[in-house]
Amino acid sequence: MLTFMRKRQIAQYADAATSYYFNRYPVDSEVIAQEESITFSYGDYGDYFDGLLQHKCGSFHIFINLNRLELPYKPRTRYTFAHELGHYFIDEHRIALQNGLVPSHPSFNQLISSKNPVEKEADFFASCLLMPERFMRQECQRRPLSSTLIQHIQDTFNVSTTAAIFRYFELSMFPMSIICCKEGKILWSMRTDDFTFKWLPQKGDSVPINTIAGDFFNGRSKSENEEIVYSDDWFPNNTRDNDTELYEKCYYLNANTIISLIWVRERRISY
Repeated sequence: MLTFMRKRQIAQYADAATSYYFNRYPVDSEVIAQEESITFSYGDYGDYFDGLLQHKCGSFHIFINLNRLELPYKPRTRYTFAHELGHYFIDEHRIALQNGLVPSHPSFNQLISSKNPVEKEADFFASCLLMPERFMRQECQRRPLSSTLIQHIQDTFNVSTTAAIFRYFELSMFPMSIICCKEGKILWSMRTDDFTFKWLPQKGDSVPINTIAGDFFNGRSKSENEEIVYSDDWFPNNTRDNDTELYEKCYYLNANTIISLIWVRERRISY
């Protein structure tokens, strides 16, 4: 897990790059690479990597594998390019490559499951580069969390759903929880510090039946919108506010894995 200070340092690297070379959005990583004299190529490189930063004869080159990704302007490809820039702009990564302390290593797009600290740092850099905090706050201010807002972030910054969700979560702009479920079990869970319910489901717990995620794992169809659930279904170990209405929005990553966004439903006041 990256420390607060390390995240702050990496965010500063990304902010410096966007502010100096591309102070608007969506960010074009190719422009930043060109300004830094980093060459790059898109090609078919089998299944060996999604992206790779190579140092050779004093120069850097980025390889982007379209065999595993999509077209250059697609969100997943853009994120991979930004990830490789992270290996360049993060001093420790770049210096290690320059000095031959580490070989050029393949990177894979594993925003949710990556456990390698170096890859997690490059992932965080990519998020900060493509969705700078100042621009994110500008786009999201005074707007409560909703599936419409997540879609707005995706469209505005040309990023994937998961990238938009995790960047929004990281900036703690609205109290929320994210729960990842696989094959009917909790894979992991996390919350913002200001989220009302402190006790979350733990890894290995069964997905509660009376939830949108539970509906999916019990054979019901996918839900395309946020729906109302109750706090005692998702968070029974919390001792108060057990009948609080929540919104749950599920994002279906594949046939057996989903992430649920959960936040407290704001009640409208009638006059």
